[in-house]
Amino acid sequence: MTKTLTLGEWLDKWYALYAEPYLKQSTLVSYECYIRKHIKPFLGSIPLTDIDGMLLQNFFNEKYKSGRLDNRGGLSEKTLCNLRMMLHAVFRKALQNDLVQKNYVEHVLLPKVVHKEMRVLTLDEQNRIQSVLSKERDEYSFGILLCLSTGIRIGELCGLKWRDFDLERKLLKIRRTVQRLKNVDPDKKSKTSIVIGTPKSQASIRDIPFTDAIVTEIEMHKKLLSENFGSCIVSEEQFVITRQLDHPIEPRTMQDAFKRTLKYANVSDANFHSMRHTFATRALEAGIDFKVLSQLLGHADIATTMNRYAHVLDDKKRTAMETILSQFLF
Repeated sequence: MTKTLTLGEWLDKWYALYAEPYLKQSTLVSYECYIRKHIKPFLGSIPLTDIDGMLLQNFFNEKYKSGRLDNRGGLSEKTLCNLRMMLHAVFRKALQNDLVQKNYVEHVLLPKVVHKEMRVLTLDEQNRIQSVLSKERDEYSFGILLCLSTGIRIGELCGLKWRDFDLERKLLKIRRTVQRLKNVDPDKKSKTSIVIGTPKSQASIRDIPFTDAIVTEIEMHKKLLSENFGSCIVSEEQFVITRQLDHPIEPRTMQDAFKRTLKYANVSDANFHSMRHTFATRALEAGIDFKVLSQLLGHADIATTMNRYAHVLDDKKRTAMETILSQFLF
């Protein structure tokens, strides 16, 4: 008689067969945590064939409720959504392998994901930051200015190499990202490591046009790095934001540099990602359409951009209505 797999045993097999060989390390880190910390303690010992819709719904309800009641072990709406997506893939493969008769994850209800209000720099704050960066230049200044000017993500900035700047066509090529991630390999001694990988999605691999003003900033940054660290540090294969040959600055260090800049500029607290939101907001205020902005930001689809920045259009909608109604005689 064939032994019935528990969910925990199937999760181990699924992870080894279908996840580990194909998924990015950032995704594997999340999945390993979901399995070890959340699913196995709650459902891991239950036979796979005994998992039904009610058990799964109760699992997700408890994971959400614990976070709301005592803030211990509870998962956010977004994390719950990611967890369901992983479990759906787990049970889809179980179904394909005739281990279960139905994928009950499809029927699990989750709370609506609520997006936090975005921190967007005002024009005055943006000008003060740019003023500080132009006066007090260091190896991080150019990176902050570039993010304000292009909306690239912090990991994409840290992953830039000099060959990614096409000065002739004035194009910035986004081809890699830098992250510090937990090591999923138990044989590695360090708990975390710097990982240089591909961008977030296929849409994130993109070319962003830039202007002569950025060319000037590039030249100034190259000069600063060459004087401080030697001319080899600005060769084609070297990282743009760096203090050492063949080593990128990691995102946390870049975030710290941004926080110092805010302090010097007397700007209230914001995280690095606020510059991406600021770029998107300024673009929409300037009349850039959502399709173009979506491509510049590297979003997977235009709906993501529209959902995230629709509030920026409130003033434009009011102006449009005033224009339309001005044609009526009342």
